[in-house]
Amino acid sequence: MSQASSPESVLLVDCGAVATKVGLVDRVGEDYRLIGVTRAPTTVEPPTLDVTIGVRRAIAELEILTGRHCLSHAGELLTPEKANGEGVDALVAITSAATPLRAAVIGLSRDFSVASAQRALTSTYTVLEHSIAVDEESGRWGTTARDGRAGGASGAVENLAALHPDVIVMVGGVDGGALAPLLEMASIVASVGAAAAEGKRPLVLFAGNREARAQVAERIGSLMQFRAVDNVRPLLDVENLAPLQTELEEIFREHKLKQIPGMDKLNAWSAQPVVTAVSAYEKVAQFLARRYGLRVRALDLGGATTTVINAEPNRVTRALAADAGLGYGLDQLIARVGLERVARWLPSSLALEDAHASWLNQALRPWTTPTLPQEMMALHAAAHETLGAVAFSNAERAQPVDLYLLTGAPIAHGSKASALMLLALDVLESRGIFSIAADTTGLAPALGALAAVNAEAAAQVVERDGFVTVGTALVPTLVARPGETAALQAVVESAAMGRLELQVAAGSLELIPLGLGEKANVEIRAARGVDFGVPTKNGVLKREMEGGIVGLVIDARGRPLPFAENLEQQRERAQQWLWDVGA
Repeated sequence: MSQASSPESVLLVDCGAVATKVGLVDRVGEDYRLIGVTRAPTTVEPPTLDVTIGVRRAIAELEILTGRHCLSHAGELLTPEKANGEGVDALVAITSAATPLRAAVIGLSRDFSVASAQRALTSTYTVLEHSIAVDEESGRWGTTARDGRAGGASGAVENLAALHPDVIVMVGGVDGGALAPLLEMASIVASVGAAAAEGKRPLVLFAGNREARAQVAERIGSLMQFRAVDNVRPLLDVENLAPLQTELEEIFREHKLKQIPGMDKLNAWSAQPVVTAVSAYEKVAQFLARRYGLRVRALDLGGATTTVINAEPNRVTRALAADAGLGYGLDQLIARVGLERVARWLPSSLALEDAHASWLNQALRPWTTPTLPQEMMALHAAAHETLGAVAFSNAERAQPVDLYLLTGAPIAHGSKASALMLLALDVLESRGIFSIAADTTGLAPALGALAAVNAEAAAQVVERDGFVTVGTALVPTLVARPGETAALQAVVESAAMGRLELQVAAGSLELIPLGLGEKANVEIRAARGVDFGVPTKNGVLKREMEGGIVGLVIDARGRPLPFAENLEQQRERAQQWLWDVGA
């Protein structure tokens, strides 16, 4: 490989909170392919405290699998690739192993500046632990009460002082607006910093009225680190989140990512600086959205973080639940939402006590792999609720989608494809016609990092090895109640299965076994009040559709999903939904 050319053989490394995955991409003939993938436990906790130990272990497994030596006897990366085929041209790495930033938000208005700051935080590896809105404090949060009597700090401010967050985000005021409330707020933040030990003082990030920036910095900068970015609300009806999001990501890299034990060694190996998993996965979703003109929703259910990315050809948004994963924090999630809420996704065939024990075991030992069917059922029930914890609005959840991408723990642990399809259908409430694809290797997010050093290789591997099509879903909007009447009549014709006619009742799921790569002509005559969200002619939808590992699913359960009145009945309903899709 010459200096000017792109690397041909590349190791992909994904250091997750629980597992480290390594894959080898290289040319096979004229094309780039993903040749092999291995995994090992991530080693960022005692007694190892070095992320590269897990990386080396995974690479050693890959050497056995592929027959190619990638490490020297001393455990160093062999690069570039030698004439005898040993070594690789490059390594790229992503990670989600760092603990998230702990943040507090303090602002003037709950519904405007504070709400905007909270939306910015949900797109980064940040956990919001506390928020204060001045318009809710009624003047009680300063050192002087509004009626002129001496007053101490409010309970909200005392809570802020006790939390010791990594970052305090200050927001409020439109550009050019009043300064006095922001300066009073700065005094309160300064007092919180002064009360903390010097090594525990938070960084202050100001994203409010730009006219107040210098005076706020003067009151705070001598006590704490201070940074400022453009206003999240430059005008009352204008929201500007990107500068705050970008700065939070930079703070995360400086204060969390670089502090991962052994990260300096991994960065030295990598052809590009190690990036976050969500940033890399976003590039994959955006690539597919632009290349095929699709609306893509990419889901990542990790061991510590759950991510949802919405990508259109010219727009990308994302949301993270940085403290909600299928390993670390699973017990806190159950405590927060309640056992019954998670249990509503469990089939009636699984004892609740066994499922609860499985969840607690997964939280205590997140590196363990579920092997029994009941453990996988429990994992999927938890996955439903972790996806529900991601802070997308109802309007965003209901936006039309053409393609779902799934990656993360359930897939890595070998879930049934039908259970994955049901997971996507159950939680995110999309309507219309869309495809569902799953990451079969666990390395799809890392392909976003590969694009930085070899875009052609990344594109080819994304399309050929990155995902497998689970199936196509048709989800109409219904007004009929479950079982009340036939929602639609469908005729499906393909070369493999011939002609199939069926009636789909409201409230039901129908699975049509249309295989991977197979196409069928589908004609649907919908009942009154049924809408697929796409144009029809005289109430008839005609379209060629492609199947998948599961097939073609018509989901006439309605949205939001029709949950039963009590838990026992709902678990019977969840059992039926699993049977309907063959899970």
